Amino acid sequence: MRSENSIKNIIVNVGSQLFSILLSFLCRTIFIRTLGEAYLGISGLFSNILTLLSLAELGVGTAIIFSMYKPLAQNDRKKIGALMGLYKRAYHTIGLIVGAAGLAFTPFYPHFIKNDPGIPNLTVIYLLYIFSTVVTYFFSYKQSIIMADQKNYICTLYQYGFCILQNILQIAILFLTRNFILYLCVQIVFSFFTNFFLARKADKMYPYLKRYEKEKLGRDDKASIIKNIRAMFMHRIGSTVVNGTDILLISSFSGIVSVGIYSNYYLITTTLRGLTSQIFGGITASVGNLGAMEDRKKSYNIYLAINFACFWIFSFCAISLFCLFNPFIILWTRRQDLVFALPIVFMISLNFFVTGMRQATLTFRDAFGLFWYDRYKAVLEAAVNLIFSIILAQRYGIIGVFIGTFISTMTIDFWVEPLVLFRHGFHRPVRTYFARYVYYAALTAVTGYLTYLLCSYLPGAGLAGFAAKCVICLLLPNAVYLVLFWHTREFQYLKGFIHFPKLHKE
Repeated sequence: MRSENSIKNIIVNVGSQLFSILLSFLCRTIFIRTLGEAYLGISGLFSNILTLLSLAELGVGTAIIFSMYKPLAQNDRKKIGALMGLYKRAYHTIGLIVGAAGLAFTPFYPHFIKNDPGIPNLTVIYLLYIFSTVVTYFFSYKQSIIMADQKNYICTLYQYGFCILQNILQIAILFLTRNFILYLCVQIVFSFFTNFFLARKADKMYPYLKRYEKEKLGRDDKASIIKNIRAMFMHRIGSTVVNGTDILLISSFSGIVSVGIYSNYYLITTTLRGLTSQIFGGITASVGNLGAMEDRKKSYNIYLAINFACFWIFSFCAISLFCLFNPFIILWTRRQDLVFALPIVFMISLNFFVTGMRQATLTFRDAFGLFWYDRYKAVLEAAVNLIFSIILAQRYGIIGVFIGTFISTMTIDFWVEPLVLFRHGFHRPVRTYFARYVYYAALTAVTGYLTYLLCSYLPGAGLAGFAAKCVICLLLPNAVYLVLFWHTREFQYLKGFIHFPKLHKE
């Protein structure tokens, strides 16, 4: 059942995401041509401010979802109901806190805009972003039980179904009115629809929730959840500062137009991260179920295969990003002034790779509930990232922001996260992980250099040249990896994923 749910989650997630990506890029193209990069910059800036305010979530969601794996596996309905009742009360409170914090920040957001973009009704736009974020907290918590029950594909169908309708309507609004406020209102309405109808679906799938939502959790369960929430809050600080401050720093040091240019790169990388996270998100609940019901040796074998998949996916994507970023943006926007210099593109691609290589380790850490052991890592990571990003941005500009992110990842996350997982999750020495990482990174560097060298001999402009570069990026890295890894155990694990029981045989 775990394998069937994982496969179903991955197929639905990836398929829906691909279709949504095409529509989102169409919507972004029309957005650029009707409203311009200043509006893109404002959209990115306000989104990042709200990301920082979402620290109020404290990591409650992740901690409670982890707590649901075992009662779901054991069909303990009273405990599930009690957990969901706690989740509901927590998220309603958090929604009010985020709303209040967002309103309190209203006088200060202009300080993050270096140059006046000349956009009317900026405060109204900012308040709409706050409302869009707050409204999700009152319904989105219901999705957690569906995801914890290994049925993430249901959430995906709802989310991307409404997303497709939203994009279609937003495209029509951009064509007919060029009104950004109306564009945002559509986004708010469909965000509400998605969460509201998913909440109704959860009520139908688990009708016992309302009956048991006022049940009280035991003292030990409460203590465990509070402990995990304290740890996850620190993790939220780290991830929010690292992922949520780049655009703020670029806006402060380089201006809102630079944010608009970066937003296209950011859209592409976040789209790819979203696509890959659907793959790994599709298996997270299954890993949690596995960790709750099976031995860790079996989990370790699955981890090796997933970590190998991480390398292949993110290595291929990072190489392709470096080679295709600028040609794609020029072809897409038809503007030469909306691309960064190659060193900046390299740092964006490098950060994509090193962040992606953490995915398997974080998936298993979250599924095993090992939040407590590396809680201080997140705060240290945030401090290192912010300090280096600000210092380097003052000296080197935009590229300094991305170098700061790279430094914090490699000096903190690179060794702490696998150390915690291997020591407290698998109870194995971590040196094998680092040996694999070095090998994977070196292979990516060599393959990436050869791919870029081959692409550089092709003409940079035009659809034909871009298509030829795409073919090189598709064939060369994957052919090299296929030859090198065909007979490895990890590759055979992945080949046999559909026949999941075979993966557990020693």
